[in-house]
Amino acid sequence: MSPERIIYNLLLVLASGAARIAARFNAKISEGLEGRKGFKERWIEGAGTLARKGPLVWFHVSSVGEFEQAKPVMDLLVERLGGDVELALTFYSPSGMNYFRRFDRSKRNPAIRFFEYLPVDTIGNMRFCLDTLKPDLIVYVKFDLWPNLILEARRLEVPQILVSGTLAPSSRRLWGPARGFFGSLYGSLNAIAAISDEDARRFTDNLRGTTEVITAGDTRFDQVCRRIDGSTVTLPPALSAGNREFIIAGSTWPKDEAVVIPGFKLLLDTFPEIGLIVVPHEPTPQRLAEIEGELSSAHLPSIRLSALERLDTFDEQIVIADGIGYLAELYRNGSLAYVGGSFTTGVHNVMEPAVLGLPILFGPQIDNSYEARQLLELGVGVVVSVPDDFAREAGALLTDRRLLQTKGQMGRTFIRNHCGAALHCIDLIERHLRTKG
Repeated sequence: MSPERIIYNLLLVLASGAARIAARFNAKISEGLEGRKGFKERWIEGAGTLARKGPLVWFHVSSVGEFEQAKPVMDLLVERLGGDVELALTFYSPSGMNYFRRFDRSKRNPAIRFFEYLPVDTIGNMRFCLDTLKPDLIVYVKFDLWPNLILEARRLEVPQILVSGTLAPSSRRLWGPARGFFGSLYGSLNAIAAISDEDARRFTDNLRGTTEVITAGDTRFDQVCRRIDGSTVTLPPALSAGNREFIIAGSTWPKDEAVVIPGFKLLLDTFPEIGLIVVPHEPTPQRLAEIEGELSSAHLPSIRLSALERLDTFDEQIVIADGIGYLAELYRNGSLAYVGGSFTTGVHNVMEPAVLGLPILFGPQIDNSYEARQLLELGVGVVVSVPDDFAREAGALLTDRRLLQTKGQMGRTFIRNHCGAALHCIDLIERHLRTKG
């Protein structure tokens, strides 16, 4: 066992202990630990229900976003290989598992016949999971790679592929000792389908091994187009009854709202009829109450989206989305979008507003998003750092309708032209399945 792996496993023990302590104060960590209790019995029971008439492909995703990226690959894989292929699906995050259980049932691929949490990445746990499932191939999405799973799968000669792979220039995986450790992990995979030539080059420069690296594109483009084109979600009719023009602030965190809310208030001086829809990334009761408190302090009346179900019209200029699963449909009601996350860990999904023809504002942290960087370069995306920036940039677009429409069309074209990544990923998966035999 390499020194790096020994150190990783020692740190894993420490992290597991810290997580148990943190779970007393953090509901999400607590939910994740509770969800993993008794996993062995559930894995054995679930694996026992598999038909095993065709190949079993195991998809591992971190959370909701990565699951959405996996969807078009799963769907096309079943179309290509037929009804005998079976899919196993594991999540790291409770939010991903909850989304799959509660909100994705109507769209669930029937080939997904096993789904569970991935247990803690110990050597023993990963050997158990591999021995229980006996997958013919494992697909990882984006960057959620677990060392012991990868190394144990390699020992068993199970093909492993990373799709929609991304390695940002600022990634900590390129820093110091982590560079060599992750380089060995990348070299333990059979193939990497990167989202861009730049990401592919960083993977190639960093990996230690003979891993095949291709540029396939990002399957999120495929999923976004499929989602928009096939949407059946309906919103309260009252939302569009008054023909009010809206700015949609999607996936916001408190630091985003500290820019958007006072920026919107400044904008009202010039555009008194404009509306705002705030869509918090996590619409918990606490977060909703915080947003309502901020709006009340700013003397901006608001109403929750769920309350519009009972109304024909409403007077409030600000709507707070208090559920999940309909952000893409809300963007349809907007003329301009702000996408959150870019004052914390990194900007969230900018593709949904772009494909719907909305110019986009976001904060400064966009290194995590290839498409945000590209939209910024095209002029479709604009960085705003303070409320004055928000009011100025939004006002400029709302004043010049031709500019608003031109930028919107540029964003729509950019997203549509990037669809097709899933097909490249399927070709790669099929080839390695054939090699496996």
